[in-house]
This record gives sequence, structure tokens and C-alpha cells, in this order.
Amino acid sequence: SDAGREREWPRATWRDAKRKKKRGRQSALPCGQKEEERVTMTSASIKAVFDLLRERNAPLNVQLMVDNLQTKKVKKSQVEKSLDSLVSEGKVTRKEFGKQKIFFLAQAKLDKATPEEVGALKTKAADLKNEVAKEKEDAGAIRKELARLKTQLTEEEIRERTRRCEKSVAEKRERLQKLEKASGSISKSKFSETRLQLQNNLVLWRKHRKSFYGIWNQIMESMETANEKKLMDDVCIETDEAAGVKFADLNELVAGSAAAKKRKLSPL
Repeated sequence: SDAGREREWPRATWRDAKRKKKRGRQSALPCGQKEEERVTMTSASIKAVFDLLRERNAPLNVQLMVDNLQTKKVKKSQVEKSLDSLVSEGKVTRKEFGKQKIFFLAQAKLDKATPEEVGALKTKAADLKNEVAKEKEDAGAIRKELARLKTQLTEEEIRERTRRCEKSVAEKRERLQKLEKASGSISKSKFSETRLQLQNNLVLWRKHRKSFYGIWNQIMESMETANEKKLMDDVCIETDEAAGVKFADLNELVAGSAAAKKRKLSPL
């Protein structure tokens, strides 16, 4: 009786056994329904394992199959039982390497393609390969075109540049009109005198610039780590570039003709 068993077993052990027995009665399903669910679950797990092996067509171990079948909620015990069933039916081959077991489809029972099917597949593969090559070529052309377009000006940049050009043209046109109105107001002698004065200034400019750079270069050689531009700013030296003037442009203006351009200015 339960009272006799309770006296023979420890109280805690007997209490746990009664709880498990009661829980089992509450959760028990009718025998037919439980058996039907088991058969359905087993068939589904066998199909899932077989489909995975057929899809991969490569050796897999149990853990890899469990990982790949997580989305289908197939447990490890179900995978193992399914593999045993498939191996017994000859659909799957099992190889053991020590404690490691791998499974793959029985190759003898796989459907083999006919020579015509193999030829058709090869032709299809060649066509796909050509399509891939063409797609790569088109993609390369698109990348080149994209790179070219990136170097082009945008519409806003074009409008901004157009505005600057129009402004520059207007300023030069206004300057030209002033020069045209002032033409004839300077005598030939005055013009010659001004050109001679400019020529003398250019001679002095070149002479003093040469002397300055001779001294400056020696200073810079003794200060190898110094920043030349910063040093010039610190000592308030303004170069021709900073002033926005070029000796060659003024010298060409003074020359006035091809013959005069070839004549070198000598220092005073």
C-alpha cells in the first residue's frame, strides 16, 4: 500500500515520486493521439534530414545537421534517430572515424544524369558564364562612366562659373572702354619716357631680387627645419606671387615687339 511504501522510502523521495506520477496523469494524452503525433514528428524529421543531405550532397556530422535544422525545430535526438532510420533503409551512408561519424547520401541510389542532360547542363553553364562576363563588362563600363561624370561640373557649378566669367568680361569691357576714351591723350614722348622708366625699374627689380634670393637661400640652408612661407610671413617679406605680379609679363609689355623681346635688359 501507499502507506507501507511511504514507511519504506524516505519522505522526500516518496513525495517527489507522487508528484511525478500525478503530473504524468495530468499531461497524458490518449494513446492513439500520442502515437499519431510521434509518427508525424518522426516522418517530418526524417524528411528534413534527408532533404538537407540531398541539398548539400556533402558529408555532414550530426552537430552540423542539428545547426542547419534549428529553423525547423528538429532536435538532436530526432536527427540521430532519423539518421539511423535512413542508414537502415540504405538511403544514407555512415562512415566512422574514431568517435567522429559522418553521413552522406548513398551515391548508388542517386539519379544519374544522361549524356544529353549533362551536355545540356554544360551548355547552360557556358551560357551563364558568358552572361556573367558580359555583366562584368557592362559594370566596368558603368563604373568608368560614373567616374567620368564625377569629374564633370554640376549644374550649380556651371552656373557659378558662368556668373564669374560674365562678371570678368563686364569688368574688362568697362576697362577697355576707359582705355579707348583715354586714347590719344598721352603724347608719344610721354609714352616713351614712361616705358623707359618702367624698363629701368624692371632692371632694378631683377637685380635686387637676385641679390635677395642669394642671401635668402643661404639662410634657408642653415635652417633646414624652418617653413619658408611661414618665415617670410613672420619677417614681412612679400614675394612676387603674393603681390600678384610677374616680371615676365611686365618685361613683355616693355619690349613691345618681337625684336625688342629678344633684347636682354642690362643692369644700370
